[in-house]
Amino acid sequence: MTIPITDVGTSQSDLQGSRVLVTGGCGFIGSHLVEQLVARGAAVWVLDNLQAGTPHNLTAVSSQVNLVIGDVRDTNCVKRVVGLCRPAYVFHLAANASVPGSVEDPAYDFETNSAGTFALFDALREFGHTARVVLASSGAVYGQPNEFPITEEQPWDPISPYGASKVCAETIARMFVRVYGLPVVSARIFNTYGPRMARFVVLDFLRKLRQNPKALEVLGNGQQMRDFTYVTDTVQGLLLLAERGLAAEAYNLSSGCSVSVTEVAQRLITALGLTGETRITYTGSSWTGDAQRWVVSIEKIGRLGYKSEVDLEQGLAKTIQWFQTQP
Repeated sequence: MTIPITDVGTSQSDLQGSRVLVTGGCGFIGSHLVEQLVARGAAVWVLDNLQAGTPHNLTAVSSQVNLVIGDVRDTNCVKRVVGLCRPAYVFHLAANASVPGSVEDPAYDFETNSAGTFALFDALREFGHTARVVLASSGAVYGQPNEFPITEEQPWDPISPYGASKVCAETIARMFVRVYGLPVVSARIFNTYGPRMARFVVLDFLRKLRQNPKALEVLGNGQQMRDFTYVTDTVQGLLLLAERGLAAEAYNLSSGCSVSVTEVAQRLITALGLTGETRITYTGSSWTGDAQRWVVSIEKIGRLGYKSEVDLEQGLAKTIQWFQTQP
């Protein structure tokens, strides 16, 4: 069974005065989303434990946001926030988003990504809310597929605790749709980058090149294929899914353009004016759970009207400009 979230979506007028809860709203993607929601006239609540995010990310809108420092694993805290906010929309981004971190501490990953998702959805059920919910899932649910491009019909086959925890979160979402009628749509996000990112390969390269412009070490063989998506495109996709997504359905959310890790390194070197100066070396192996190839189909979300607007060259330039302002 698929239940349309609604035909009434997240346009400027619809969000004007609407109560919106963003878990993980102090984080990288979450803070950009919060800014967009505020710009569209929403009354925004943020729940964040600051494990990965920081209130500094919300500086531009801090006076217009209700920030609660708390953990989605804390059921009492979650119930309190849901009861106070009474949201019409929920964007559930609170999660551990590190594959290596999930390998090192799979229990924390499960508790946050899976049990935390249950706690939030159960609080919404208990309060009788019918908020339109977007769950931030991940391309990691696919593991390492053998068929490309990756479509939403391909089976779950995670190769890391992180991927498994997102499979569990999506399963919980489907159950809450089918049993309780809570309209939840899942966004399978791939390799978002941009200002405020706190980890991942683009930031890793920029940090290494700042430290030593003459040499850049790349984990693995550099041929890993990724679908890099600039953060504003990811945010627009999340807002679109709140508006037009079908409950119990999942949508790939990416740029739809895959490149190798080596190509990203070369583009950064060129953009920084280091061509001919920087030598790229490879470690030969990356971390446990690291998928080697992702070529992603965005046809499904494209049918809703999504289109990536920031290409890799533009996105890297914007990211470099931000990074150069960082200490």
